[in-house]
Amino acid sequence: MSFCVDIVTEDSFYENLTLGVVKILENSPCVRNVRVERRNGCESGAITTWEQRHCCALPEDIRNFYASIDGFLLQWNLDIAGEEFSVGRMEIGSLSSLKRYVGKDRQAGPSAQDSSGNAAESQDAMFSGDSRDCKLFEIGQCFPGPDNGRVYLAYRSKQEQDTPSIWLHRGNGWYHLADHFTMYFRMMLVHLGLPLWQCCVVGLPLPTWVEQAYFLVGPHLLPSTIEPTESMSTSLWNNGPINILDPAIFKAKDNKQRNARKK
Repeated sequence: MSFCVDIVTEDSFYENLTLGVVKILENSPCVRNVRVERRNGCESGAITTWEQRHCCALPEDIRNFYASIDGFLLQWNLDIAGEEFSVGRMEIGSLSSLKRYVGKDRQAGPSAQDSSGNAAESQDAMFSGDSRDCKLFEIGQCFPGPDNGRVYLAYRSKQEQDTPSIWLHRGNGWYHLADHFTMYFRMMLVHLGLPLWQCCVVGLPLPTWVEQAYFLVGPHLLPSTIEPTESMSTSLWNNGPINILDPAIFKAKDNKQRNARKK
């Protein structure tokens, strides 16, 4: 016997998108007020217009993401001695906020560890070719505050138009985060939106108060708590269930339909 479902509810859509992270956070004894901002997807024409304006094609996973939901925002509070603090934040900017980076600060940064755990001169890897061919689009920021770093979708050369990678820009340095958008999104989920999780991934030091938040919510995510022989990228975000986005299965409803479904 077989059956098919042509419409997926919003609750099912977000549960699939976040791989159940909301429930994990809600079950944490020190996490409060987990909230996900629900948004409609972008029209296909808007995505095509963006590509034409910037003369580069978005990969399929990013196109499907924006066709399903125009950006993503999940936040949660940390309960410390009965007082709540806004600590957790997972965010992907909307399509309209995906604007090209035009800064000139491309000076050499310090050596760092990339997302595979190998020491690398990330700055040299970022601009190994003709930097004039490199196009950068901001898709997120390190929380709390943009001064802690910004995350970019990087088209590094004309030959790599279909495979942009994800990079962190912090201070004067550039650090490789992920080979593609789907991997970056899953890394964000794995790190539960903890502050400066992008810095944690590339091996940059964390402030003491941030480390304390990790110890309360996700101590296993700190590099010092992981066995040296264990590859974080392999064990945490390269394996496990895949959150594949198919915009065809998610049909946005108006407010009346949404309220009716919730009842």
